[in-house]
Amino acid sequence: MSSSSGGQSGVFVIPSSALATAPAFVSSTTASMFLAYGETITLSGSNAITGYSPGTYMYAGVDSSNNLHVYGLNLTSTSAPTPTQIGTLSLPLTAGAAVSTVICDSRQASTNFLDATTVFVVLHIAGTGGCNTTGDVWEVVHYTDSSSTAPTVVGIKGTGFMPLYNASGALTGLELFDSASGNLYLYASDAFTSPTTLVTGVTAVSIVLDSEAINGGATFAGNVLFLSVTTASGNYLYRLPFGATTATKEYTATGTLTGIGVGDGTNVYFNDTVSGATSTTTLWAEPLSGGTNTELYSVSYPATVSYDLLGANTSVLVFYSTTISGSSMSSTLLSVPVTTLSSSATTIGGPFTGSIYSSSSFLEPTTDGEPSTDLVFVNVVNISSGGGGTTFSYSSEVVTPGGTVKKALTSNSVFLYDAASYLSGSAVQVTGITDTGGGYGGGTLNAVNLGTLASTALTTTGGAAYTLPAGFDPGFVQIANTIGAGVLAPIGGSGAATQGGAFDLSKDLIVPISLTNTNIALF
Repeated sequence: MSSSSGGQSGVFVIPSSALATAPAFVSSTTASMFLAYGETITLSGSNAITGYSPGTYMYAGVDSSNNLHVYGLNLTSTSAPTPTQIGTLSLPLTAGAAVSTVICDSRQASTNFLDATTVFVVLHIAGTGGCNTTGDVWEVVHYTDSSSTAPTVVGIKGTGFMPLYNASGALTGLELFDSASGNLYLYASDAFTSPTTLVTGVTAVSIVLDSEAINGGATFAGNVLFLSVTTASGNYLYRLPFGATTATKEYTATGTLTGIGVGDGTNVYFNDTVSGATSTTTLWAEPLSGGTNTELYSVSYPATVSYDLLGANTSVLVFYSTTISGSSMSSTLLSVPVTTLSSSATTIGGPFTGSIYSSSSFLEPTTDGEPSTDLVFVNVVNISSGGGGTTFSYSSEVVTPGGTVKKALTSNSVFLYDAASYLSGSAVQVTGITDTGGGYGGGTLNAVNLGTLASTALTTTGGAAYTLPAGFDPGFVQIANTIGAGVLAPIGGSGAATQGGAFDLSKDLIVPISLTNTNIALF
């Protein structure tokens, strides 16, 4: 789905059952903003997630009088969905102004995680002086609201909340930090009334881990939030499980809880870093169920070095050590056991000279729901400068968390992180990259089977292998078991996105899409 195509502005839909058909123009609006998206999630008898697909879509758009309303689409429709106005919200938008000048920001959740129709959105609406001025209000709009239902005005001052769900998918609470009062609150429902105060005197909060994000095909048992909470007294790890009315302080940091934690369905793993001329990072394991922390590894290093977690597979914790020296960079892929303290880490990949983006490297299981079968998909980007300018050389490989090479380092290739899912059974890889100015132009997209690592080129409807056009980077995102879509971003982030596509990994099919407008926005 995009907000621009074919010279028209608005929302377009491509049916996943017929990717080769022309995008259906479902909303004529000169300005639009994505608000919320609900997935239809399928569970097995043992409560394991076995499928997901687009279910609902909410967006803000203007009518012929330039008034903003909220609209919804039923994405399970067998024909082009018809936009339906949701609620009575009507906000004037100055001609030519961005929607974000009126709807400052938003956040979505669901009253039932497993039901796409229960999605709702909290809108931060600007006051008369603009965003973040006196008069700003926060309102809740549900996908199921009729066109005559007024939005619910709620007494909160931000959209930075996180939902908690029980094993049945029902919403049990909403965690929200109020910077004005310095309190971390828990609201019982989307009415956002009568909150329980979890922690007082808070100056900052960040999510270390939402356990929902690492269930990965395993049994869905509800989610638990692990929060990095900073007060005047220090930095702490708090655990907030679904259904709880109190947050438990699980760990007091010696320094700062840095970065995002990772999990394997049993534990959450996190960094505690004391920074200085010589920094020290300590890696810890904390049971998802709460309890005693286990120190796994501690290392001291100069300011030119950093440590970043990648993932865990119930046996070992995988992370990077990256050293920067002048304009060069070297990264090493490491692991330690997840049950005991180690005096040293095991090298399982590298050192890779140039730069390595851990955000583009990931773990995927070869067997759904079995973290013990995880493989590490590694991306390496070597950067060099010479008389001809800057040259980017991409390489990728697959190793086990124990360090065994499963797919040797392949030059001029990269795995697309956002186009990989354990439920698709494949990871998307670009091979044959020829562009030397940055970007993947000239490359071929391939579906790599997670079990066999066999690679199959994605082809167009005519059967020809698809080649990425020069000058663009692929931004494909998987939005269902085997379906994905995206736009090709111009190198360096400048210029207009004029190319896009949708793919179906079950058919090794990709359908290029020509985009003539510039305000492309994918959900």
